[in-house]
Amino acid sequence: MTIAAETQLLRHVLETEEDAIPASAKEAASRFLFDTLAVGLAGSAHPAQPGLLSAASRWGAGAEAGIWGETARLPAAQAAFVNAFQAHALEFDAIHEAAVVHVMTPTLAAALAEAERQSALGRPVAGSQFLAALVLGVDLACTIGAAARGPMRFFRPATAGMFGAYGAVARLRGFDAARGAAGAGLMLGQIPGTMQAHHEGSIALAVQMGFAAAAAFRAADLAEAGVSGPLAWLTGPSGFLEMTEARHDLEPGLAALGRDWQVTHLAHKPFPSGRLTHPAIDGVQRLMARGGMDPGRIREVRLHLPPLAMRLVGRPLVPEPTENYARLCLPYVVATTLRFGTVGLQDFTPARLSDPATLALALRVRVMEDGTSDPNAVVPQTVEIIGEEGLAARVVVEAALGSPANPLTEAAQMAKAEACAAAARHPMPPERLRQLATRVEALACAPDVAALAKALGPA
Repeated sequence: MTIAAETQLLRHVLETEEDAIPASAKEAASRFLFDTLAVGLAGSAHPAQPGLLSAASRWGAGAEAGIWGETARLPAAQAAFVNAFQAHALEFDAIHEAAVVHVMTPTLAAALAEAERQSALGRPVAGSQFLAALVLGVDLACTIGAAARGPMRFFRPATAGMFGAYGAVARLRGFDAARGAAGAGLMLGQIPGTMQAHHEGSIALAVQMGFAAAAAFRAADLAEAGVSGPLAWLTGPSGFLEMTEARHDLEPGLAALGRDWQVTHLAHKPFPSGRLTHPAIDGVQRLMARGGMDPGRIREVRLHLPPLAMRLVGRPLVPEPTENYARLCLPYVVATTLRFGTVGLQDFTPARLSDPATLALALRVRVMEDGTSDPNAVVPQTVEIIGEEGLAARVVVEAALGSPANPLTEAAQMAKAEACAAAARHPMPPERLRQLATRVEALACAPDVAALAKALGPA
């Protein structure tokens, strides 16, 4: 692989004409833009958010961009940092399953902050421009993320996701290929994303998503100042792929540029827990829908999982789990589903996390690897319920709920957004949420995207 791969990717991001992007890609960008904003509103109520916002406000003065759901305004990079944190803090943000990247989180946080910044400088960003930047930023991050052929060693949602943020910002600033390359190389030295945060169920996972969004501004600002990073930032011997994804194949992604738009492959998350828990939750719900499921008579729940699920969410239940640990713990979320029928935002409150019946049921959930050879596969996942007389029910989930192959209905998407808006630190009433949805639907015709950002603040 030569620097030609870097050039091909950046030219795709920076030089693709808006008219070359199909309506399906723009519609998907709008759909997941709305979902991400709603999830970000809910994330404003995370207990760590006030401290994070306070810290970010000390990193520089300015009021370029708003914090979703808040009155506070910060310099664009700091605003992007906080908003990306909020969008990932509850494990509710959309994901590209093949890349294993929550790409809209850093990409949208950075792009919207950049659009607000440009509007304040008298250079309003039109909605059509903005949607194109989102689509192409998503292409960049997901092409990189989906090149992985080995198990995840770093937190890919942030490490690959940061390129989505940079691509969107560079596109909105009108960078040519040379300046785009200068900034992309400067992303290399800012790679966020240790998996240790995931192993421990630490809120640092969401902080790393903030780092990914903010890194885009540092790189773009430096590139505008004439500073250049390594040119072989992606494929060099110490480039991004060799450092983070030692086993990789970029060629299929490069061949798909301009033909297969990655934003159309994004998946909604119907439950506020790790994506790898969703097929099992869905499977339990399917079995419960058959009727006759008495949690008190369940002897054991067996989950047959691909290796990625085993590594990321197959963790054991621990005494007094934190909400972040529990969101990534299959025994907890499966037991919660059996007890309450679903998994929602309310299931990670102290009362639910300490519920004796749920915790006792979680101890009966057993996880085991199913022999799948793909180290990045989300499905299939098999759920078996073992009753007092033996095997009582079994289901194989081939497509996770919310994925393009098993999508959420429009009603379910709106119900999720309503739950998120109601859970914000400053709850957004349903009428205002519907107004926000209308703005997003009409975004392609909007003269200034900054108006959308203003609609996110409290009334």
